[in-house]
Amino acid sequence: MTVSLGFRRSRRSRAIRCGGVLVAATLAVLAVAGCAAPGGGASAHNDVDRCAAVLPLASEVVHGQGTLTLVRPINKRDVDAITREVGVTSPPSAPLTKQPQASPSPADSSIPRACLIVYRGDYPAGSIPSALPPAASGQYALIVAWVRRPALYRVLITSSLPASAKRSWWHF
Repeated sequence: MTVSLGFRRSRRSRAIRCGGVLVAATLAVLAVAGCAAPGGGASAHNDVDRCAAVLPLASEVVHGQGTLTLVRPINKRDVDAITREVGVTSPPSAPLTKQPQASPSPADSSIPRACLIVYRGDYPAGSIPSALPPAASGQYALIVAWVRRPALYRVLITSSLPASAKRSWWHF
């Protein structure tokens, strides 16, 4: 009778171990599949990937100074809202550097038109010649750049990050 009780215990513990291994393997497969799926994974990485083409341009604008703080796709309406929040009353009617017109292609559908790249550092007045407001100094450089054909659109200097630019899950 003692032998059969020990047999049941080992069978039960083996079943529990196998069940635990099966659950762990299932969770691992689901995690990997979720990250590998199109649009899967954390949005911060997707946004950085989508804006990667303009990161060197943004770094050049701030002369390699400061810490990369935020990267995200942005549309014209958001650019205008952020510009107003920074204190520039009337945004320039034309971009600082015109974006060449490109014919849309299906491969470009996931690439945003423009990205917002924010650096945090010490930016004294005149350190970034194309910045708005012209004589502003501040702690943040907000750079808006065209993505499909990398070019500078707008640079804003401010001492605080505008509320419309903040998206906590996009910050580094």
